[in-house]
Amino acid sequence: MKKHLLLLIAISISLSVSSQEIIKKVTLLWDTSYSMIDRNLDNDLNYLDEFFLKNTNSDVTLVKFSNDIILNETYSIKNSNWLDLKKELQNTTYDGSTNYNKLKVTETDHVLLFSDGYSFHKKFPKIKSLLTIISSNKEYNSDFFNSITKDSGKEFIDLKTIETNKSKASEFKTVKGRVSDENGYLSNVVVISRDNNLKTVTDSLGNFSIKAQMRGILEFRYIGKNTILSRVSESAVKNIYMTDGNMVLDELVLESKKEEVIDNGYGKLDKKRLGYSIETLDGNKIIPSNTDVKDAVAGKFAGIKIGNNDDLSQFVGRGRYTTILGNQYGLVVVDGLVIKQSNSSRDAGFIADTGFIDPANIESVTYLKGLAATNIYGSDGSNGVLLIKTKTGTSSYKKKKKRQLGNTPIYIDDTEIKEVVDKPYIKQVSQTNTIEDAYKMYLSQRKLYGKDINFFFDIASYFKNWNNPYLMKRVLSNVLEINKETNLETLRILAYKYDQYNMFDESIKAYEQIISIKPSESQAYRNLALSYQLNKQFTKAQEVHNKIYNNKYTEVSSFSGLKQTINSEYKNLVALHNSTLVAADIPDFYKKNTEYDTRIVFEWSYFDAQFDLQIVNPQQRYYTWSHTQNEERSRIIKETAQGYGLEEFFITKKDKGEWLFNLTYYGKKTGDNSIPTYLKITVYNNFGRPNQTKKVTVKELNDLNKKETILKLKI
Repeated sequence: MKKHLLLLIAISISLSVSSQEIIKKVTLLWDTSYSMIDRNLDNDLNYLDEFFLKNTNSDVTLVKFSNDIILNETYSIKNSNWLDLKKELQNTTYDGSTNYNKLKVTETDHVLLFSDGYSFHKKFPKIKSLLTIISSNKEYNSDFFNSITKDSGKEFIDLKTIETNKSKASEFKTVKGRVSDENGYLSNVVVISRDNNLKTVTDSLGNFSIKAQMRGILEFRYIGKNTILSRVSESAVKNIYMTDGNMVLDELVLESKKEEVIDNGYGKLDKKRLGYSIETLDGNKIIPSNTDVKDAVAGKFAGIKIGNNDDLSQFVGRGRYTTILGNQYGLVVVDGLVIKQSNSSRDAGFIADTGFIDPANIESVTYLKGLAATNIYGSDGSNGVLLIKTKTGTSSYKKKKKRQLGNTPIYIDDTEIKEVVDKPYIKQVSQTNTIEDAYKMYLSQRKLYGKDINFFFDIASYFKNWNNPYLMKRVLSNVLEINKETNLETLRILAYKYDQYNMFDESIKAYEQIISIKPSESQAYRNLALSYQLNKQFTKAQEVHNKIYNNKYTEVSSFSGLKQTINSEYKNLVALHNSTLVAADIPDFYKKNTEYDTRIVFEWSYFDAQFDLQIVNPQQRYYTWSHTQNEERSRIIKETAQGYGLEEFFITKKDKGEWLFNLTYYGKKTGDNSIPTYLKITVYNNFGRPNQTKKVTVKELNDLNKKETILKLKI
């Protein structure tokens, strides 16, 4: 009897050991990103049915992931029964972008990855065990999968189905919009809906209305203009900006300028503190043969035109010669005294005489244009100002009273303020009472608006009110899933949004990705250094700055367009975080701090975006800074060549009161018309001082030719 009992125990132990030996450790990586909503779930589950029939007893670690790890849970599969695991897979919410960087595979026998291979973060973890990649999506990244499965022990299985003959009902909608060019609204533009061959033309105000298929193509034709192809988005409004078919580019002149102090009418200041563009001619560069001040100045400043028989007071600033209304001539100021301005009017023209100025007695000539020039010299300075300082000084600034705004135009409030809350999906989400219900409503609204990146930006802003950065990151990351191959502009906009919400880990990755796609883009390096600094990775920020300083980024043609900005920000890094940097690697140039009371930095996502920025001071006087082909064609050429879109302004504590910044958007030449231009606005107070503060806002620019207030400041 005992022998039989011992035999049974031995058999039991033997079966137990045998059973343990065939238990397989499996890691199941389940991509839950937004694009995986198109997977053929039945095919995926059928594959797993077959897998667990062969591997009857398994310990399965399920990892659901998108932009982060959503779930990490272990299931014990016995006798091929994987029902609990199947229910979990069937109960999956698909949201966020794919991030393989988050995956960490521990010791396992077999890894199953279900994904489409499209990821913003291309780095894939090293997996030593058997790896099988499965995709049931109609589209997948075959190049990426091939790069992973090229080694032995790794396999890719395609489970996508063949397209059936079932006809899908095409969704058509009425699209309305307006077409314009650099001169305004454009009539008689032929608009064609390619999917249904409908045609229409724009009216006298550039308006059109046409029935088109969702995600279909609209074609815009006009003689002498580039034909525009634009995809129909969820929005019912489609505004188009058309450009000339043959464009002649002005010659681009680049000059490097040293730091210098100038007298701008208020007194001596570092020219970087002025917040507007200037050029200076040193008197020692005036040759003795220049016996007339006009000859001494002619050809020395980019954008200034002076006729052969004209007086210096008849100089015309950049872009002004294309205008036919109002006085075209700039203003001449000698040792702080304003010379009576020449007038270009044919009826009552007045020509001043600057012949009394001795070129040999000139210490410097400075060309001013922009905000401060207009504020100091009134509307007389709107066409540019030439400041001439003599060696003898025929007058003194100390004796001269501070010039007031005088006769600058009076500002009339005619702006529009767009409210995100007016958007239908925000209204729907706002009616919920819990964050869970809000998230469910967001998923429901996504079925209607999920092809529009603005939808995700607006929803992320809404979730900020719930103080839930996790959901914000997840929602924001969806913009990377809309297009299989993410474009630079989308990445740039997303990085701006990350900056706005202080998500610097994410913005760093976005800027690094931009650099990997287009290493010639100068602004990406500047933004990367800034994100490192804000993320408290100070030595990394220093490394980027030093590479810029030492011209180590050989792919970039030039950083000249951003040099002033980069210099200020490296000095800021040194001034505020000197103790954390490598002291030996700080160039002497950056050890002298730069301070500003208020510094405002504007960045735009499409570098060729065209707009007018109206700046209204507390006295209701305004200046308009133009970024248009008509006014600043050479600048835009330089920006697109070097890869940047940025301008900064400065306000002192003396300029107390409310400042308004209004913007009129005219469109862009390049890129997907369904993606609007975004404007990133960064306001620094006490820049360069221990109490420095920063605030970032990001604005959508979509409506053409409408002025809207984008920033209000109280000084």
